[in-house]
Amino acid sequence: MEFEIIINNYPLKVSKGDTILTAARKNGIKIPVLCNWPELSPTGACRLCVVEIKGTPDLVPACSTPVSEGMIIQTHSLKVIKARKNLVSLLLANHPEDCLYCAQNGSCELQDIANSLNIRERYFTDKYKDQKTDRTDPSMILDMTKCILCGRCVRICKEIAKVSALEFIGRGKNMKVEPVFKKGLYYSPCIHCGKCIVACPTAAISEKSVLNQISEKIDSSDTLCSISLSPSTIAWFSANYNIKKYEDTKAFLVAALIHVGFKTVNTNSFGIEVFISEETKKVQTRLDDFKIPYIITDCPAAKTFIKNHVPDLKQFLCKIYTPQYITGTNIKKQSEANTIHTAVAPCVSLKHAAANDYLDSNSKPTCDFVISSLELDKLLRSYGISLPYANKEIASTFSAYDTSSGALFETKGGISETILRNLFAINNENQKTPKKIFDNRSDKDFMEYEFQLNNKTYKIASINGTDCLLENKEVILNSNYLFIEFRSCKHACISGCGNSLKNDFDLWKKLKKVISDYDDANHNSNVSQNQFIKGLYKENKNEDLI
Repeated sequence: MEFEIIINNYPLKVSKGDTILTAARKNGIKIPVLCNWPELSPTGACRLCVVEIKGTPDLVPACSTPVSEGMIIQTHSLKVIKARKNLVSLLLANHPEDCLYCAQNGSCELQDIANSLNIRERYFTDKYKDQKTDRTDPSMILDMTKCILCGRCVRICKEIAKVSALEFIGRGKNMKVEPVFKKGLYYSPCIHCGKCIVACPTAAISEKSVLNQISEKIDSSDTLCSISLSPSTIAWFSANYNIKKYEDTKAFLVAALIHVGFKTVNTNSFGIEVFISEETKKVQTRLDDFKIPYIITDCPAAKTFIKNHVPDLKQFLCKIYTPQYITGTNIKKQSEANTIHTAVAPCVSLKHAAANDYLDSNSKPTCDFVISSLELDKLLRSYGISLPYANKEIASTFSAYDTSSGALFETKGGISETILRNLFAINNENQKTPKKIFDNRSDKDFMEYEFQLNNKTYKIASINGTDCLLENKEVILNSNYLFIEFRSCKHACISGCGNSLKNDFDLWKKLKKVISDYDDANHNSNVSQNQFIKGLYKENKNEDLI
């Protein structure tokens, strides 16, 4: 049902059930807000979205007030702007003045709102919160002096991630956000999915940076540096620097990183394609007889969630190292003893896993450093480099024969798609190989697909989001799926916190298109076509490469 309201003297058509904030956004009217989040129910906690409604004496929060027919609303009247200025000024009164050094500088929502309200001086003064910075975790930093108590991180962790690693403690002016058990984030139930980093409007929760250490190693004459790029990172640079082709972006990045000082530059597609090969072999052995579904994931956060929060499904979980580990292990085997390896990943869960689990037989890390796409961009800019670069170079040995499966793998439904391609290839049914089995633009978190192979019918599923896994636990326990793809994020790896510090749906669409175009144009779209990996398996007499 549609009806008319008036916002800022303009008549607008709105739908029943819309809030004032939703109606305004649909019509291009920007109302500032700090506590609101697309996946969460509105609370009206921050009060920054207050608006003036004719006939109502008090200002009302736009995020939690539904529209009604005939409403006359002012979103930026003098009364409204004055109220917002007071609210933001109160937040700034207890906020550090270190914007120049802040990790969120330039992408801080509080900073943006203060600028939009033309706040140029401190109107109120107060003591900063007396809180220690939590550096216990190898992948994330909690600096609660910058917390504005919007509640996003607490609610995201509880309602979306279904983990509840963060909580409010205290009351009134003593209220603060802390990890549960009060022993630091490392000792909490956190699965390191990074959703809280994306949700945080300031830098109260941020990725732990290692860029200075990497720069020192690059400049050191005692070490040789190698680096591997996540396919979604290549797509990120392609989308952000307006380079149409994935292959061109990859070549630019390889050349740029060699210029910076890295001896070898590979992509993580190598590890991904080995992962696909190993998983395909396991699925192949189950074709004739399987009693329980097989949960396949490359996501450390997804594995941690199942192990710690859904133990009923632990028996279904695949036991193969992540692609990042596989790439790092093989590069280290072939490298000189003093080689330092850096992996570029789309998510902090891979940074956490590298610091805790990824040790070789000599108890040395297979990835010495892990950085995000955003960090790699900062690293290149610190050397005065931006894309497109002046030169192009071919990636190093491990990535010389990458197929498009490695890139497609990191999109929604990509695990299933790439395994099925390989499964059909090893069963000599290439002509019947299903393509685009899932719509990776779909908003569905639970997707099913049915296919025929060797005159038998099989079903598989793709589950995206930890909340979706919990909702469908009984379905999984009683299912007859050949395998289930599971990732902790709803839009797979491309939506990781290492690619964006906000819910940037437009960016994710661009990344999907870059990867999809690359896959459509690439004749080598199947792992079985990777000659380098075929050679490695032959050398190792078809033994596992992990």
